Amino acid sequence: MATPTTAALRTGAQMPLLGLGTGPGSVGTWQTSTEPIYEAVKAAIDVGYRHIDTAESYADEKAVGRALREKIGSAVQRKDLFITSKLWNTRHHPDDVLPACQRSLTDLGLDYLDLYLMHFPVAWVRGEVYYPKDENGRAILCTPDVHFMDTWKAMESLVDAGLVKAIGVSNFNISQMEEVLTNGRIKPAVNQVESHPYLVCSRLLKCAADNEVVITAFCPLGRPGEANKHGITPLQDPKVISIAEKHKKTPAQVCLRWQVQRGVVVVPRSITPARILENSQIFDFELSTEEMETISRLNKDARITKFGMCDDHPQWPFSGDF
Repeated sequence: MATPTTAALRTGAQMPLLGLGTGPGSVGTWQTSTEPIYEAVKAAIDVGYRHIDTAESYADEKAVGRALREKIGSAVQRKDLFITSKLWNTRHHPDDVLPACQRSLTDLGLDYLDLYLMHFPVAWVRGEVYYPKDENGRAILCTPDVHFMDTWKAMESLVDAGLVKAIGVSNFNISQMEEVLTNGRIKPAVNQVESHPYLVCSRLLKCAADNEVVITAFCPLGRPGEANKHGITPLQDPKVISIAEKHKKTPAQVCLRWQVQRGVVVVPRSITPARILENSQIFDFELSTEEMETISRLNKDARITKFGMCDDHPQWPFSGDF
């Protein structure tokens, strides 16, 4: 039986289980140069990736767009690509949603997005500063506050206009996702959250499966380049290493394979062509039920991305269940 390479969205679209993640988490120099991500996207498409995950707040959509323009029509057709972008926290006001989406489309050089996610459930002050902070380092919130359901309604209009094929959320806990499922005219197709062997999110995964929501995992390798910073190192876990040795695979490939076998989409970030290729080589082996359970039992609820600068907001998601 062939190993699935896509997840079915409620829209009927097929979302590749593997995508290239972009953004500042991959390398700390992208704030001054986006050339590495331009090269990474081209390299990924050349070795078979058809899913690219980006966001306005990554400040790299123009670079991604350059790469896409070079590859679409030669190496690949637009219809065969799945492009995801995200609405940032400073764009939650309903009047800002359409312009934000149009800006991303322009920068990416596209007529439509396959998926557009609300990046975070908390609205920050409107404006062009991606991380607006006060003198104490706290996020400056939108005043008056904008609830994420008001933002969601504006995102639904993007589907109506044909600018996006599907909409979803990111960093939403179970109760927040259920609120959108209950009250949204269009149901969320995806919830993108941090997940790796030390942050399994089993409750969220079950709730999502029960409601036809696909889960995408960002940081699926636990950001190994920042291991000394956060101390979350699933790639160095002895049990992961042992399973990798058995299959003659790398620990990274095992962590990614564990996710896709759970039906979770993965968007590992890399700018290194060899790593980009390595991360794609996860569909030619299978983990046993016992190996899947062994990895799942490594859970420590160890979260890297916390948006702690707004942890006193009632919609801050990480006080709820995932």
